[in-house]
Amino acid sequence: MGIEVYTENGYRTFTEETPGQLTGKEGYLVELVSTGKVQLLTSGLAIGVVHQKLEGASDVTIRLLGKGGTVKCVKGGAIAIGARVKGASGGKLTTTTTGDRSIGIIISPTTSGADGDVCEVLDIVEKI
Repeated sequence: MGIEVYTENGYRTFTEETPGQLTGKEGYLVELVSTGKVQLLTSGLAIGVVHQKLEGASDVTIRLLGKGGTVKCVKGGAIAIGARVKGASGGKLTTTTTGDRSIGIIISPTTSGADGDVCEVLDIVEKI
């Protein structure tokens, strides 16, 4: 049996599934794949947000969800302050509907913004 790794803080290093896919994707949501690596969110369960990745490296630092505080994310369109959000395919945020798993609440900026804008999300994972 392999060595188990436990993370008490909100950050963990993973290897990306497809080399180069997460370069320049800080603020995008990722999912865990069966190999134990991460990739941009498609239709799986978002586990965190890309925090840092050095160009040319295969390791990526992920800010894990559900650890409290706030996290920087990328919007997939105009989303108002106070809206509950979830991840969409491609790793950007979209608004939630009843029955969704929300990853948090947008607390800034005060404008709705547009696709590709960075926002601050209060990290509260919950079922809506």
